[in-house]
Amino acid sequence: MKLRALLGAAAVFLGFALMSGCSVGIDVETLLRPPRPAGEQQQIQKALEKYILSEQKKQAADTLGGYILKYPRFGDHRSAFVLQDLNGDGVDEAIVFYSFGKENSNVRLNLLKKNDGMWESVSDIEGASPDIDRVEFGDLNGDGLYEIITGWNVDNVNNRLLVLYNIRTGALNEWYRDVYSEFIIGGLTNSGWDDLLILLSDKAENISTARLLHSDKGSGEVLRESGEVRLDGYIQQFSSAAVAELTDTAKGVFVDGVRSSGGMVTELIYWDGSFLRAPFYDRLKNRNDLTFREAALPSMDINGDGQIEWPIIKAVLGYKDYETDRIWLTKWYGWDIKAEKVKEVFSCIINMTDGYYFETDNDWDSLFTLSYDRQTRALTFYTLDNGKTGEKFLTLRAVYKTEEGESGLEQAGFRLLEDLSEVKFYTWFSDKKPFNLNLERVSYRFAYIR
Repeated sequence: MKLRALLGAAAVFLGFALMSGCSVGIDVETLLRPPRPAGEQQQIQKALEKYILSEQKKQAADTLGGYILKYPRFGDHRSAFVLQDLNGDGVDEAIVFYSFGKENSNVRLNLLKKNDGMWESVSDIEGASPDIDRVEFGDLNGDGLYEIITGWNVDNVNNRLLVLYNIRTGALNEWYRDVYSEFIIGGLTNSGWDDLLILLSDKAENISTARLLHSDKGSGEVLRESGEVRLDGYIQQFSSAAVAELTDTAKGVFVDGVRSSGGMVTELIYWDGSFLRAPFYDRLKNRNDLTFREAALPSMDINGDGQIEWPIIKAVLGYKDYETDRIWLTKWYGWDIKAEKVKEVFSCIINMTDGYYFETDNDWDSLFTLSYDRQTRALTFYTLDNGKTGEKFLTLRAVYKTEEGESGLEQAGFRLLEDLSEVKFYTWFSDKKPFNLNLERVSYRFAYIR
C-alpha cells in the first residue's frame, strides 16, 4: 500500500493586538484596532475602518473607541477576513468579523465588495453573540447565491446557535435560526444544490437526533425539514463529520460521536430518496454498538479509496500499553449500502503517536506481540508462540529531523523506509516465516497518515 498523506494540517489562528482609543473627532489611524495585515487584506481593513468611523460619528460620543477583529474558532475559515465569491460572478466578496471595543459586545459581520478596484463596505449586521464558533458557505435554495452559515457559542459547547444569512437583496439578511451540536453542509438529496444537516445531542434526556433541511428550488425563503432520525442517545459531542459518496447517486455523512461514559461511535446518516436513515442505530437499545470502540480513534478514509472507514479495536496479546502509546491493532470496516451490511476492509497496527499505520494480515492475529520505546520512537514486533514472546521480526522507527537519533541506524541494520519533510522512517526486518518480510513488502504495508 503506497504512501498517502490522508490527514491535512489544521489552519493556524492569526494573532491580534489591542491598541488604545481616543475621543470625538478621532481619525482612522488612531482607532483601537489590530495591526494592519498586508496586501488585499490591508485594503479591506481600510474600507472597514472607513465604515466604522462614519457610523461611530453618528452615535453618541461614548461609543467611540475602535474595534477588535474576531476569529472563528473552528472550521475551514478561521481568519477575521474571509474571501468568498457569494454571487457567482467570479469576483470574491469579503466578510469581516469584528466587534466594537466594549466588553461582551456581539460580533458583527461586515460585507464588502470591490468596485473599480476599490473595496467598500455595503452591509453590516450584528451577530448572535460575542463568540463566533465557525462560518461556512453553501447555496441552500438553488438560486446561485451562497448563503453564509454561522455558528455561535451562546449557552455551552453542546448548545450552539446556527444563524443563516443571505445576500438576495445585496445586503446581509438573517434567513434562518436553529440550535445545533454539529452541522454539515452538502448535496445530500441530489437536488443540485446544498442541504443542511443538523445534529443535536440532548445529554439530559439521552436523545441524539439528525435533521435534514432542504429548500425547493424557487421557494426563496422556505427551508423545510425533509426528515429526522435518531442516533446513539449517549453521544456527548460530535466530531470528524465528513460527506462521502456511498454510490454513484447517493451521498452520506459519517460523523464520530464521543459517549459521555467514554469511547466513540461512528454514525452514518443518508437520504435514501424518501427518508433520512441512520443504519447503525439500534432503537431498542437507544445506542449504536456496531461501531463502538473504547479508544478515541476517529473514522477516516484510511486506505485512500474515497470511502470512510471506522476502526474496531482488538487486543494484541502480551501488549497492554496501547492507550498510553496510542498504538492499536485495528480492523477497519465500511458500509455496503446496497447489501445494507458491514464489510471488513483491512486490518493494521495504527500508531497515532508517530502518525502511521502498518497493514497486517488476518492470519497474523495471535502470532505476534508489540513493544514501543517512547524515547527512540521504535515500534517492535515479536513472534508469539503459545503466549510466549519470541524473536523480533520487525522494527519501525520514526526519526524527526529536529531530534537526534539517526546516527548508527544503518550500522545496526536499519533501512530507510520513507524520507519526508519533517520525519524519516527506518525499518529493520527479518525474512523468517511466517511473516516473510522484505523491504518491498514492508514499504507496501506502511502508510504515513499525519
